[in-house]
Amino acid sequence: MDDELTSVIASLVRDRWPGARLVDVAHLAGDFSARRYFRATLAGGDAPATMVVMVLAGSGLPLSSEELGVFPEPLTELPFVDVHRLLTAIGAAVPEIYVAAVDQGLLLIEDAGDTVLWDAAMAAPAEAEARYRAALDALLVLHERGTAHQPATSIAFKQGLDSRLLQWELDHFLEWGIEQRLGTTLSAAARRGYQESFDVLIRELAAADAVLSHRDYHSWNILWRDGRPVIIDFQDAFLAPAEYDLASLLTDRITPRLVDPAMETRLLDHYWTARGRAYDRRCYALIALHRALKVVGRLHYIALAKNKPGPLAFLPDVLATTRRFLVEADLPGALADGFAAQWPADAAVGATGR
Repeated sequence: MDDELTSVIASLVRDRWPGARLVDVAHLAGDFSARRYFRATLAGGDAPATMVVMVLAGSGLPLSSEELGVFPEPLTELPFVDVHRLLTAIGAAVPEIYVAAVDQGLLLIEDAGDTVLWDAAMAAPAEAEARYRAALDALLVLHERGTAHQPATSIAFKQGLDSRLLQWELDHFLEWGIEQRLGTTLSAAARRGYQESFDVLIRELAAADAVLSHRDYHSWNILWRDGRPVIIDFQDAFLAPAEYDLASLLTDRITPRLVDPAMETRLLDHYWTARGRAYDRRCYALIALHRALKVVGRLHYIALAKNKPGPLAFLPDVLATTRRFLVEADLPGALADGFAAQWPADAAVGATGR
């Protein structure tokens, strides 16, 4: 971090906690975001011992995810701040925002630690299922209280998993998971075959009931602090079927190494019992398939367009999840056969994703 930015943080600290001072700033490893994170150590006044500094990317007001950046009017508030206000109002387990200095490209946020749900679960396998149940209980706050919250003024209620977005993400899979990865262009006939499958998936998912969804509710966006989950990276919240967050939590990346199908079923039963409903397995399978296809495309986009190949380490597990739900979804069209031809189950996946 440069001296100028450190000076700005120090000034914000003094304004927020008179008598406090900035002692140290250390870089924190992020995920795939363009934002940067630091842990600041503080002393004096009523300041906390540490806090997290989020350094926003770019200039102006950043949108949420690029594929969601279509709004009838220009944004007047940072989505992270907007959604944080909503989640705080409904009692969701999110860190406090101490200072929102958006004009200076900084947010000062409560430090909820470094232990993500995945690490907490792996460190205590006997407690893993209970910890995922706790994450589901935290999710229920969003799905029930959040969906019912009025007035529905948050940006989260102005965007959703509609047919446009579903198609965009599936096209993203074709573009980056196949065409850019191989340096080729799909024939019109091949695209029609994939689209026949996509049309069924889109039609069914676009018609499903929607709730307030985190949108990226996986084991690396949930911190584990003092035996409880703390939700982070919620700025892309939108309206989607409940199954979207459920599939994200239970199938994302390498999660199936821990959450096997039997545990997955028990956790789904726990969630839907808490809501007093029977769950729609068909909707869950289609959402899980859609998410897996999107992630295949996204991993290659990050590797090829952003020159960050590291996340491709997740690809073999994501491919396995895709194959599993392709079988369960049993869609018409060419998707299943096309996917099998691109990624044979017995073929090794190299560092380039091929």
